[in-house]
Amino acid sequence: MKWLIMVFPLGITYYTYTFGQWAWQKGNRRGAVGIFALAALNLALAIYALYIKRFF
Repeated sequence: MKWLIMVFPLGITYYTYTFGQWAWQKGNRRGAVGIFALAALNLALAIYALYIKRFF
C-alpha cells in the first residue's frame, strides 16, 4: 500500500527533475541546482513520512 501512496510524490519528483535538466541545458545552472535540491527534498520527505516516521 505504501508503494501506491509513493506514486504521487515520485511523479512530482520526476517532473521537477526533468525541469531541472531543461534548465541546465538552457544555461541556467544556478536555478537547475536549486530545482535538483527541491526534487531531492521532495523525495526525502516522502520517504521519511511513509517509511521512517511511525504515525503519518
